[in-house]
Amino acid sequence: MESLRVLAARLDEASETMAAMSRTVTAGDPAQAAFGVDAPGRPGEIGRALHRQWTAATGDRAREAHAAAQQLATAAAAVRAAADHYTDVDRDVRHRLTGEA
Repeated sequence: MESLRVLAARLDEASETMAAMSRTVTAGDPAQAAFGVDAPGRPGEIGRALHRQWTAATGDRAREAHAAAQQLATAAAAVRAAADHYTDVDRDVRHRLTGEA
């Protein structure tokens, strides 16, 4: 059962990493000026479109990382529950075999 608990801990760590990633993935987004959004005419239009696309893409990645973090946390909880169940069953069988109540 210890290997299941180790696995659950690793899944928890991965969940925490993904949660941190979901919070920081957009933190490095370049400012609008980096895309030339203030440029006149067509270059400015392209800059604004590129900035919108960049923002949407990093926002999508942040949401995906958050969802993955939740799934990993759920998996960790399930593995931990399985380990607990195995431990309980082993204890019950040991008691039955030894004649304990």
